[in-house]
Amino acid sequence: MRGRTLIAVVLGAFVLVALSIVWRRTIGIGESERLAQLDARRTGLEGERARLESEIRDASTRQKLGAAVESRLGMHIPTDKQVVILPRTAR
Repeated sequence: MRGRTLIAVVLGAFVLVALSIVWRRTIGIGESERLAQLDARRTGLEGERARLESEIRDASTRQKLGAAVESRLGMHIPTDKQVVILPRTAR
């Protein structure tokens, strides 16, 4: 009985170690897939951010802002007679 018990214990320990390794690898594969999804999402969000920054730059050009100011606020570019240049005072 002594030899059989020792073999059973060693075999049981081997099975437990093998199961723990398989379990750990399964968790690692799942985490790797989750990280890949997050990386793909981050890449997509960075692309969208670049697109939005480009749209902001395009929308804030002087030509587009000038048209919006003229139509919405009723403002216009002043004529030379409307511009007053104030002298600087000495401090």
